[in-house]
Amino acid sequence: MLSILIPCYNFNVYKLVKDIYKQAKVLNIKYEIICIEDGSSKTFNNSKLKDLKNVYYLVNKNNIGRSKIRNLLAEKSKYNWLLFIDCDSEIVNKNYILKYVNNTKKSNIIYYGKTVYPTKYKKNDNSLHWKYGKKVESKRKIKVFSSHHFLIEKKIFNTIHFDNKIEKYGHEDTIFYYQLKQKKYKFKFIDNPLIHAGLEKNKNYIIKTEQSIKNLIELEQRYDLNEIRIVKISKILSYFYINYILIFIFSKLETFLYKNLISKNPSLILFQFYKLGFYCKNLKIFKNSN
Repeated sequence: MLSILIPCYNFNVYKLVKDIYKQAKVLNIKYEIICIEDGSSKTFNNSKLKDLKNVYYLVNKNNIGRSKIRNLLAEKSKYNWLLFIDCDSEIVNKNYILKYVNNTKKSNIIYYGKTVYPTKYKKNDNSLHWKYGKKVESKRKIKVFSSHHFLIEKKIFNTIHFDNKIEKYGHEDTIFYYQLKQKKYKFKFIDNPLIHAGLEKNKNYIIKTEQSIKNLIELEQRYDLNEIRIVKISKILSYFYINYILIFIFSKLETFLYKNLISKNPSLILFQFYKLGFYCKNLKIFKNSN
C-alpha cells in the first residue's frame, strides 16, 4: 500500500516520524516508514526510530545528495505508493496521512501538498528564509510542484527517478517535474499542509540560493528550462542587451544588497533583484569560461 520515505540530513526527525507513525497505524493499511541519514554529522535521537513497528532507520556514512538519496529510498521501498516527506517538516493536522491515502484510488497522477511556515520566526537571523517562504514560496507551491512532500506511484517513479547526475544543491525537483510532464503525467495539488520548520540562517540561505542558481545555469546546458521565471526574464533582458546594464548595477550594489538581506527586516524586492543579478552575472561568467 504505502511507503513513507524520509531523507534525513542533520535534523531531528523523531517527532515527525512518531506523529506519522501514530496516524498510519490506525488506518488499517499496509505501510512502512523508511528514514535514511544522508551523511549526517548529527543524528540526534533518530536511532530510537528502530523501536517503532514498520519503521526502518538506515545510516549512509557518506552524503550522496538529494537526488540519489530519494532514489535509494524508493529502491528500498516495498509498496506501490510512495510518499516522500522532507525531514525538516512538522505535521499540522491529524488527518495528514489519511488525506494522501484517500488519493491512492486514481492512477497516473502525482499529488503534492501545501507548504506552510511557522507563524513567527524564532531568531532574527532566520528572517529572510521565513519572510520569503511565507510570502512567496508558500503561495507559489500551490501552483508549481514541490518535492517538499508528494505522493507518487512506484511504477511511475521507476520510469523517471531523480537525476543521479545532479549532485550539487538545487533544482533536482524541477528536473523531476519537467521529465514527468514530458511523459504526460498529471500533477494535482491537495490542501494538505505540512510545516517547513527547518529555517536556514540568513547567510546560509543566501549561500544555498546562490548554489541553486549556479546549478540551474549548469542544468540549462542539458535541459530546456525556459519555463523557469528567472531564465525567462534573463532571456528577455539579453534580447534587448539590458542584461549588461543589470550586471553592472548588481556589481555596484551587491554589498549593499547583501547587508539588507542578512538584516532583521530584509526586503523581498531586493532579494528578487539580487537573485536576478546574481543569475545574469554568473551566466555571463559561465559562457565566457566555456
